[in-house]
Amino acid sequence: MKLLMLHVREFWLKSHQRNLESEPELEVEATTEPGGAVLAWVHVEPQDLEDRAATVRKTLKNLKWHARKVEVEQVVLHSFAHLSEETAEPEASREILLEVGERLESVGYKVLHTPWGHFNEFQMHVEGPGIAKVFKSF
Repeated sequence: MKLLMLHVREFWLKSHQRNLESEPELEVEATTEPGGAVLAWVHVEPQDLEDRAATVRKTLKNLKWHARKVEVEQVVLHSFAHLSEETAEPEASREILLEVGERLESVGYKVLHTPWGHFNEFQMHVEGPGIAKVFKSF
C-alpha cells in the first residue's frame, strides 16, 4: 500500500472522462465542506490482498492519525495507481477503498470518494506545514 496524504483547506473535483469500460459514464462535481480534509491518494498493490484485513487496518490507522494531527473530520479517498510499479486488480482496489470509507464513516468521519474508474479534474489548496504532506508505504 502506498498512501499520500495531503491536508487540504479546500478541494473540488469534477469527473472528466471514464477510464474503466466497466464503469458507467458519470458527471460528478463535488467539494469538501468548510474546515478542511485529508486528501488521500491511495495505491493498492497486489501483496495488499494477501492480508486484506491488515491492509485495511493499517490504512485506517494512518488516515485517522493524519486527520487527528491536522484536526479535520473529513477524508477524501482517491484511487491513484501511479505511486508504485505494481497495482492490484481494479475491483479489489475498489473494495478496499469502499471498506476503508465505510469504516471511517462508522467512527464519525465524513468521507468523499472520487468517482471510481474516471479521470477527474481537481482544484485544491494544500496547507503549508510539513505535516500537511505525508507519504506512507506499508
